[in-house]
Amino acid sequence: MRISVLLIGALACTGCFQMTTVMKVGGDGGGTIEHRMLFTTAALLQLKQLSALGGGNGRTADPVSEDQARTMADTLGPGSSYVTSRPFESPIGRGRDATYAFTDVSQLRLSSQPAVPGGVSIKAQDFSTESEAVTFSITHEANGNAVLHVHVPEPNFLDALGPPSAAGRLGMIRTALAGARVLLTVEPTGTLVRTSSPYVDGPRVTLLEVNLDDALKDETLLRRLQAAPNVDEAKAVIKDVPGLKINLDRDITVEFTPLK
Repeated sequence: MRISVLLIGALACTGCFQMTTVMKVGGDGGGTIEHRMLFTTAALLQLKQLSALGGGNGRTADPVSEDQARTMADTLGPGSSYVTSRPFESPIGRGRDATYAFTDVSQLRLSSQPAVPGGVSIKAQDFSTESEAVTFSITHEANGNAVLHVHVPEPNFLDALGPPSAAGRLGMIRTALAGARVLLTVEPTGTLVRTSSPYVDGPRVTLLEVNLDDALKDETLLRRLQAAPNVDEAKAVIKDVPGLKINLDRDITVEFTPLK
């Protein structure tokens, strides 16, 4: 996923959020998405202000409402539908657990950052409410195994991180994104055979896991990423950074034996 989503693009939420997306896919290409979204109380207030700034109704904007959960189904792609959701509260804020169904994984588009309520779109220097989508395709082997291909957007990390002065804004970034977490995983329905992702736990393959509190403890991270001349060097930089599990390969494969 784009480094901008990890370190700067997440400012689209202007506050603390925790997002977990678990995609379960079968051999026929259909499946479900379990999506958990949590915002702190302060972030909810900031999002309302952001919505008003972008032309939305800041008084009624609620990123964890059922209406927002239903709207998300429209962004997932053709053949996707809202199934159910329920709100929850935590000591730090409010959230919602939602379940979606999809009929064709090749039509699916998953975002790796939360959406601003009301469909507001804002673009400015070093700031955007938009993120590139992760897409998928599925093929089948002669032995009956299915291979899920995860197509990752080009990691434009040098452009996304901006000028070298961004490293000097680490304190501001750390404050703005305190507590931010993102988890994006795939669970094939069947037996996992192999995957090109190094992050595997039982049947679950992690495509992206970010704990920004841990990652931004490294005062040199932004500077080292900016100095990386290519994706291979960027991989080497983030390989052992606590709080980051990210595969920069453009095509991540997950082979599995579907349930009969």
